[in-house]
Amino acid sequence: MAPSGQASTQSVQNRHRPRSSRIAAPVTVIGDKLATEFFAGINPIGKTIRAANTEFTVVGVFDKIGSVLGQDRDNFVVIPLSTFLRIRGSRQSLILQIKATGGRQIFEQAQDDVRMTLRARRHVPPGRDEDFFIGTADSYITLWESISGGLFAVFVMVSSISSVVGGIVIMNVMLVAVTERTKEIGVRRAVGATQSDILRQFLTESILQCLMGGLVGIAIGFGCALALRTFTAFPASVQIWVALLGVFLSSGIGIFFGIYPAMRAARLDPVVALRAD
Repeated sequence: MAPSGQASTQSVQNRHRPRSSRIAAPVTVIGDKLATEFFAGINPIGKTIRAANTEFTVVGVFDKIGSVLGQDRDNFVVIPLSTFLRIRGSRQSLILQIKATGGRQIFEQAQDDVRMTLRARRHVPPGRDEDFFIGTADSYITLWESISGGLFAVFVMVSSISSVVGGIVIMNVMLVAVTERTKEIGVRRAVGATQSDILRQFLTESILQCLMGGLVGIAIGFGCALALRTFTAFPASVQIWVALLGVFLSSGIGIFFGIYPAMRAARLDPVVALRAD
């Protein structure tokens, strides 16, 4: 249970009178999920619901909000602030959710008025940091952008390290292949294959190895996203352009780290290569 001072444009089936707040009446407005689960098929207005060991009379139901990032936003009850203070006491941290109307200028003026009132009531002297927080949509968006930017940078760093390590592994595998197939290279050169043919052969093998690894990774990513979306409420999905980007990067890694082994194979002396065991 959480109190909420909320001026909203959402429709409510019935609203309790302001007098309910003044006398700390045990009334509540519930979310759509509670109304559906506890009062399926009947009108919840006037019914009783128990929360925090207290019985409340339902006087309204909020419209369905839905879920955000898999979190249900309809599982809540709203009670008068005076009722909450009577039940829990006045020494509680409160979060008031307020929606102002009239434009941005009025909204900013409302913030200034609230800030001045809270500083006066909390005896915060000029020049000292506030011991309360006023969060707006812009501040939360800015916070989310900073968090997502940091996570994106970490993901890019981890992906870059993984790509370099994977490329080095591919290069070593191709170098081993060149060493083990030296005689094969010599036979191909003896029957007319040019250095370009040998270069394309090993470069193609390197690209194919990286592409196979990239396709396996993309398939695992799609599978994880599908599993999350199927078995949880988290709205996971994989964009097609991300999969195409993965294929492109895999090809680039194969070309970059496959050039050296391919050039080494192409530059082998045919005579020396034919003598190899």
